[in-house]
Amino acid sequence: MAANKEAIAIVLDVGPSMNNAPPGEETPLQTAVDAIKMIIQRKMFSESKDEVSLVLFGTPDTDNPLADGDSYENVTISRPLGVVDFDFLQQVQNDITPSNTSADFVDALVVALDHLVNATQGKKGFAMKRLILLSDLGGEFGDDQIEGIISGIKNSGTELNVIGPDINLDGDEDDDDSQRPGPSGAANGHQKARTPQQKAGEGMLKRILEEVEGECYSFSEALPALSHFQMRQVRPTPWKVQLEITSNIRIPVCSYIKIKDFKVKSFKKVYAKDEDAEIDNLRTYHKNDEEETEVDKEDIVEGHRYGTTLVPMSEDDKLNMKYKAEKCLKALGFTDAQNIKRHHFMGDNTHYVVADKDDETAVVALSALINALYETNMAVVVRKVYSAATAPKLGCLLPHIKSSYECLIYVELPFREDIRQYTFGSLPLKQDTEANKKYRPTDAQLDAINDLINESDLSQAAEDEDGEKTEALKPKLIFNPYFQRLYQCLQHRALEPHEPLPELSPMIANSLNPPQEVSARCEAQCEKLKNLFKLEKVKKEDRKTGENMFKQKEEDEPSAKKIKMDDDLGGGLADITKAEVTEVGTVTPVDDFISLINQKDADKFEEASGQMQKRVEQLVTDSFGPQFYGKALDCLKALRQQSIKKSEPTLYNNFMKKFKDFLIEKGRRDFWEMIVDDKQALITKTESEDSSVSLGEAKDFIAEKVEAVKAESQPPAAGDDAEDLLDQI
Repeated sequence: MAANKEAIAIVLDVGPSMNNAPPGEETPLQTAVDAIKMIIQRKMFSESKDEVSLVLFGTPDTDNPLADGDSYENVTISRPLGVVDFDFLQQVQNDITPSNTSADFVDALVVALDHLVNATQGKKGFAMKRLILLSDLGGEFGDDQIEGIISGIKNSGTELNVIGPDINLDGDEDDDDSQRPGPSGAANGHQKARTPQQKAGEGMLKRILEEVEGECYSFSEALPALSHFQMRQVRPTPWKVQLEITSNIRIPVCSYIKIKDFKVKSFKKVYAKDEDAEIDNLRTYHKNDEEETEVDKEDIVEGHRYGTTLVPMSEDDKLNMKYKAEKCLKALGFTDAQNIKRHHFMGDNTHYVVADKDDETAVVALSALINALYETNMAVVVRKVYSAATAPKLGCLLPHIKSSYECLIYVELPFREDIRQYTFGSLPLKQDTEANKKYRPTDAQLDAINDLINESDLSQAAEDEDGEKTEALKPKLIFNPYFQRLYQCLQHRALEPHEPLPELSPMIANSLNPPQEVSARCEAQCEKLKNLFKLEKVKKEDRKTGENMFKQKEEDEPSAKKIKMDDDLGGGLADITKAEVTEVGTVTPVDDFISLINQKDADKFEEASGQMQKRVEQLVTDSFGPQFYGKALDCLKALRQQSIKKSEPTLYNNFMKKFKDFLIEKGRRDFWEMIVDDKQALITKTESEDSSVSLGEAKDFIAEKVEAVKAESQPPAAGDDAEDLLDQI
């Protein structure tokens, strides 16, 4: 196992000074407990293998292996070193209470360090040991063990972090409490005056931190940093391959994933009455028929659509059809880096390609290639095959040189099928015409946009620890607010199963907002843009149509002269202005059919049904291949639905029996298959009480084998010439 784990001892002060706060504000102990919960939650959500222990000082009792008489009193190892779990989180949430007993923070550090060293002794995989002290340093302490704790921290390779007091490690101690966030209530920006005891403790702790090169954070600094949930840390796994430049030049390289789209774990189905009970899914397969006949899994194969036909492919077929290639990273050629378009970058990951560290010759060869590409501004177009079971990829290698390392960046490129082709009309601003001049921005408008871009520049919008300007909103420092909100709700539901979910954390809500400094700078520019780019609401003129003119004339007439409309008149003005339908046409046959059968002056269903039947036959006959099949099937659906609605199933069933023979005679079996697949065959008794067709008769009607029509010597009909010619081709 690689040495990548961390052993952490959290040392928490629960003494009386940690329980004092102004009215309405959190005590330092409450703030410290929140910080510990954040540390544990980060470890849990990232599925870290780091081990954490909890040491309390200021407890009424004493429980540690170093306690002997009056030594190391009121120090308790509350949680031995181990991987964090939900029980640990609940213990911190519910079992930590303030006490009226003070204890020495130096004694607590000695006990925690001793526990860390002994607990990790003989164990492999620990790369780092860390002490985290959370205290306001309000209790008494002794300085007789200062040298011992300093040497112990140094010799064991342990880091020391302190959260609570605001100690200036770079300058002289500042006794002006009004100018600094103090240890108590620092998270909310309020300051409680430091006692002489706290000032003495800060001086002693400052000496320890300087000797061991430790770090100190106030609560106002630590809580925002800890409030973000960390993702799972993935151990880097190299993909080893030879970069083939030519058949005689091969460089052993290793490829590491640098950027990859993060996928959060999916929700699991649990039994609501007992979340610990295991449940499993049982999947069965059924035919799409009225009985929903169950089909064995062994009788199912996958199929791929080829036109309108599903072509079945067995597992052996799928195995044999795979493109077989050998693992490789082969250079196809070199090109100018400008030819690699940024919008052509695709794939869900980016790789860093470095030389095999155990091969010095490879390191020199790859370094020469990287520097040559960098100096000439060139890139390598490569063919990548991850393994024999994967398809080849097209990609490019771009040089990347930093002060501490150099590598090639692999980015996947698209194939022809991956590129979408669009054609957009260009703006006609290049033509110097009077009509286009009004669309050209003025110099003042261009200057205003340039000023807005300059004021919104993020490259110098933040400050680093040294006060120097640096880039803001760096991707490596920005957490995904969606995942942060998810983890916030999960941890709240785990700890408070019956409470409503919390409001969105302000830290999450503001994570992707522009920096306040940038927003303040842009306010003046935004006002300037409003004045230069004035927007006016343009009223859309109504089109002058016959319907609008008729409506306007009707509204202009006095109310006494208006014609009284029949209350039962359906459709309103649209039906009045629409021409009367007399037959089922070819443009909108379904609408014409519905209009005919809904006319109130006469019952025209039988007449309209006959016209609709002829129209279906005409559409199928005139169709070149399946050209009009969709429209004909829509007509058939409407005819069937209305036959059921109007209690006239016999007309439809008689037509379908003749229509089936008609389709076979005309060689339109493919349309008959569409009718069967869409379940538009005979109307049964279950669908209409007036039908005389039973469910069995309807099945037999569909299942009847269609015998091939024997070829006749007489010449084919004129309407079939096109399809017969297509069949011959």
